[in-house]
Amino acid sequence: MNYSSAVFIVLIFPASLFGQQVLNELRAPTSPASGVLGLQPSTVLSPKSYQSLEAALYSNFLNSESKAAIPNDFALEFTPYWTKNHGLSLEQYLYPKNIGEQIKRNSSFSMASTQHFLLGDSTPSNGLALGYRTTFYFGNENDRKIVENYRSNLKSNQRIKNKIASEAEKLVSRPEIKNNLDFVDNMRNVVTNAFFELGNFNSLEDAKALTSEICKEAVTLPAFDKQKPDDFLDAFYNLIDTKINAENIFNKFESYIKERQGFSMDAAYACMVNFPTNSFEFSLVPKQSLWLTPTYRFKDTWSYLKLMGVIRYEWYNLDYYRKYFPKSVAFTNNTDYGLAISGEFKKFSIQFEAVGRSSKSEIPAGFDNEGNELFRKEHSTDFQYLGSFSYNLTEEIVLTYSLGNQFQRTENRNNTLVSLLNLNFGFGAPTKAGIDLKK
Repeated sequence: MNYSSAVFIVLIFPASLFGQQVLNELRAPTSPASGVLGLQPSTVLSPKSYQSLEAALYSNFLNSESKAAIPNDFALEFTPYWTKNHGLSLEQYLYPKNIGEQIKRNSSFSMASTQHFLLGDSTPSNGLALGYRTTFYFGNENDRKIVENYRSNLKSNQRIKNKIASEAEKLVSRPEIKNNLDFVDNMRNVVTNAFFELGNFNSLEDAKALTSEICKEAVTLPAFDKQKPDDFLDAFYNLIDTKINAENIFNKFESYIKERQGFSMDAAYACMVNFPTNSFEFSLVPKQSLWLTPTYRFKDTWSYLKLMGVIRYEWYNLDYYRKYFPKSVAFTNNTDYGLAISGEFKKFSIQFEAVGRSSKSEIPAGFDNEGNELFRKEHSTDFQYLGSFSYNLTEEIVLTYSLGNQFQRTENRNNTLVSLLNLNFGFGAPTKAGIDLKK
């Protein structure tokens, strides 16, 4: 695929994704499968968004002839639960009743593939990785207070509008109501009482003051027409919404749901499958990985910051590496540990990670006088630092560039520079239509 085709897809494809507004924006792509296969240099698995399907393309977007092209290294991550609308209330969405419910909702399965997995003699082979992850969210008291405060305001605003609308619908049919001023004069006490009884006003005077503002502006609304009162009523209801800040409260609540504070934990597993002869009948599993990624999002003025830790344990098939990478040094296992900090803003995010590695192995060292095999222990340490910049082209398309120095790889020990551009697509996140934010 040439450059013009690639650009056409990137520019046109977002249009097909503009549907209902999602409640959980796509994040920078990290998946267990792409991590264990080496497509994704980041060791830290960022918490997954609620997209039911994500597809990521990994490349510098240049082919062997230095022409731009869509790469054939890619990854998919699939979350079965979000493939359909479950009719959740806000309470159910934010606070699953038990751990089993969290596992069911957040379980995702990933797959990554490359046709350029180079063996020790530089022979290209096919590599495939499979992964699983789930997330546990631990809500705190402050989070529940914030959510409840938003919900209370939304419910209060809805009750106010219901009461006003009920009286307004009756009023427009009365013969004495002939113009805007007649309507306003008859609605003044109704609006004041609705504000004072159902709203969060400190005094009756505050409710009367806001009512006066509304009545003054209502006189200048499109003229009341006895035969078509809906145009005037819609404008009047919109004025009420504006004055009680209903839309702003709703938007802030929605933003908070997307960026909830508190502590969560990702648990993941992945394994790599290699086809060294490029034959489907012959495959080996060179390595496997387990992750634990605790994450904390700060609150209030620091709510854009997220701190993540990682503990990853990898174990290797030494027989595989001795056969296909005879000149490389392979260890039985690696233990990775480190931190990442992420700043998430409206359209973009920046993440930095620093991760250490401890590698251990037992190497055959001959036999003793009685014929027992002897082993010697080998140990090594390494360090990785990485920075990533992500930009949301839309709520469901993210472009990410990563730069840094990664661990020395067993497969290619001389290649530690990270300079990677990737594109991530998301499909099927929960939307306003599927979850009632007021319930």
